[in-house]
Amino acid sequence: MKPVELRTARLVLDQPTMDDVDLVTGYCQDPLFEKYMVTPWPYQRSDAEQYLGTVIPIHWEDDSEYSWALRLEGELIGLIGFRTKVRDIGYWLGAPHRGRGYMPEAVSAVVDWVFARDSADILWECVPGNISSASVARKAGFTFHGLGPALYATRGGEETTAWRGSLATTDSREPKAGWPTE
Repeated sequence: MKPVELRTARLVLDQPTMDDVDLVTGYCQDPLFEKYMVTPWPYQRSDAEQYLGTVIPIHWEDDSEYSWALRLEGELIGLIGFRTKVRDIGYWLGAPHRGRGYMPEAVSAVVDWVFARDSADILWECVPGNISSASVARKAGFTFHGLGPALYATRGGEETTAWRGSLATTDSREPKAGWPTE
């Protein structure tokens, strides 16, 4: 599939490019990435180059994962992706851009696009304790299911547990009760 551009009231979601290497490298130095993400740690410029230059284009081409850069006034502020095999969504936002509602806005745009293609549920998960990720999923209308086996192994390859949720095409997009708050 060719990359698809999505737009929201404030954001443009398009394919990340090699022009984004410096910002991705910088954002991924955030200590929260070590704690809550499975990205390589410590994150190096070469990790960003491989991800942006090789991994993302291959995944769009083989329909295994669709990744978008979140752009505010042309500047990359984060990334969001949808993996087709297990139908899950993942995202991160650079530290200077958090707390302004950009990620729930982007998640809603991606969810709308995915549901326009088919109606199977979309899954979400994060490392237990990642309140920011849980807050985004709650604001986007996902239902929290609690702790369960993680879809993906840790950075070190170990099986683990995760906070899990889902969103069906028939679900209200209103925030639902039952989400962790700390």
